Amino acid sequence: MARLGRAIVRVPRKISKGQVFKVQMVITHPMETGLRKDKKTGKIIPAHYITKVEFSFNGKKVTTLNTGPGVSKNPYFAIKMKATESGTLAIKYEDNKGGKWEKTVKINVA
Repeated sequence: MARLGRAIVRVPRKISKGQVFKVQMVITHPMETGLRKDKKTGKIIPAHYITKVEFSFNGKKVTTLNTGPGVSKNPYFAIKMKATESGTLAIKYEDNKGGKWEKTVKINVA
C-alpha cells in the first residue's frame, strides 16, 4: 500500500478564543484483523492495524486513542478540543507492525 499512513486532517479555518471545535482525521491504512483469508490463495492475511493515535497541541497532550483490529479500513477519527491561542496540533499514530507517522496542522485562534 503506497500511501500507508497518509492522513488528511480537517480543522475550522477560524476559531474563536476558548471555542470548542472538531478535529477530523482519516488515515490510509488496511486495518487487517488477522482473521480474514486472501480469496486467491486461501492464506490468512496477517494482522495490520493502528494501535494508537495521540493528539497534542503546542507540546501538551490533548488525548490518546487506543485502537485495535475492530476499526474499519482507512479509519476516521474525530475529537473535540478547545484552544485559547494559535499553535500547532501534532497527531502521532502507530500500528502493530512498528509503523510510526506524524501529521501537524496549524490552528488559528482569532
